[in-house]
Amino acid sequence: MRMSRVGLLSLSLVTLFALGCAGETGPAGPAGQPGEEGPSADPSISAITPSKAFVSRRAEVTVSGFNTTWTDAATLDFGPDITVVEKKIASPTGIVAVIEISEKAAVGARDVNVTEGGSTVTYKGAFSLDAPLEVSFEGTQAQGSILIASAKQKDLSTPFDLTTTGDGLFEPIVYTNLAVSGSEGVFGSVEDAQLYGASMIVFTDVKAAAGAADVAIASGPQGEEILSPATGGLQIAAREPVALTAGMSISGTVDQPFATLLYSYTPSGPGKIISVEALADSADAATGFAVLPASGKFSELLAFETAPTLEVGAEPVYFVYWDNSGTAGYNIDVTVKEIVPAETEPNNVCGEAQAVTALPATLDAFKMADKDDQDWLVIDVVEADVGKVIHVVTSPGEAQTDTVVEVVGSDCTTSLGVSEDSNYHEDFTSEPITAPGKYFIKISNSTYGYSGALYNVAITLE
Repeated sequence: MRMSRVGLLSLSLVTLFALGCAGETGPAGPAGQPGEEGPSADPSISAITPSKAFVSRRAEVTVSGFNTTWTDAATLDFGPDITVVEKKIASPTGIVAVIEISEKAAVGARDVNVTEGGSTVTYKGAFSLDAPLEVSFEGTQAQGSILIASAKQKDLSTPFDLTTTGDGLFEPIVYTNLAVSGSEGVFGSVEDAQLYGASMIVFTDVKAAAGAADVAIASGPQGEEILSPATGGLQIAAREPVALTAGMSISGTVDQPFATLLYSYTPSGPGKIISVEALADSADAATGFAVLPASGKFSELLAFETAPTLEVGAEPVYFVYWDNSGTAGYNIDVTVKEIVPAETEPNNVCGEAQAVTALPATLDAFKMADKDDQDWLVIDVVEADVGKVIHVVTSPGEAQTDTVVEVVGSDCTTSLGVSEDSNYHEDFTSEPITAPGKYFIKISNSTYGYSGALYNVAITLE
């Protein structure tokens, strides 16, 4: 009984302290922060799915609305260079659209607008475009240049078409369904390719616009190509060509792999034969020049050789120095000269043969005017030369000039041998001379085809 009373007393004290005594109401506390605003009842766009797409593609996009009542009268706008080719009202708050994105569409974020009945709802920056191709370059990104490029296909739904011709041994491998294009003054070719990558050579014309330029790969059979651009992926720097003067040497530095140096030359008059040469202070250098006409276009390439020789008009020509071995860190001295042709026309038949008055002789800038042209030369052989051979060597000139050499006796008929025509240029030795007199050297074009005109010829008696 005593314990029960203690328990009741303790419970009463706890209750008393917990409730306290009733008093006056205290002052009001400070006002709290306002709560978040509830959802707007105004119509709006709540989502774009997917939220991005690639340039130069078609895509299906769902536009989701809030508190909208869209009907077939609703129109969609994704900004410049995107066309809505198909539209379906899935519900008053949903539109499914097929859009076509131009290759010229700018990459980046853009607004999406839905308009109906004079009212437009906008979702700012809700949709973005990306270039499907990513390209990196080695070389000089400038006007008048040759670049080594690596391309990555980011659109995994569009692998490259790897159809090829050629076996890589007797014929070069060519990717027949891959083509490189770009902004005006930019083009190239695919050298190697995988499903989602490619190696390219890209050319920038001397007069290509400076600034950001596009490079693109078209993949697929003709008429079914899918274009993958690298929008603004190439930065072309402006540069002035270094002017060359005949007989004078200009120094230059190759400071990075596949760098280019740009030169120009204006001939002293029309119909001149010029040659350009670079001497490098590195034994590893592979010197070479691409020669371009006054247009500065690689599509009108005149020659690409170590030391090109060619006939030009009175307009300027451009020389693009490019070491395709990738060697760098060396200097070159570039010299251009005008050559006085040693050939005297007419010399097309034995009876018109051009006399060579002294041996050994080196004669520059002979020319095959067409595929049927022949150049005849005549030398005098004295009694002391009987038993010797006539050694004839043809050389560039133009690398693609394809000559055939024959040595003929004084009757213009008896042959002392014909060169094998196993290469573009000949190194031919005749049969031994059996009697003194006049001997003729006939140089003609190969039956393999006429592709070059200029050549040099050296003649010795041995």
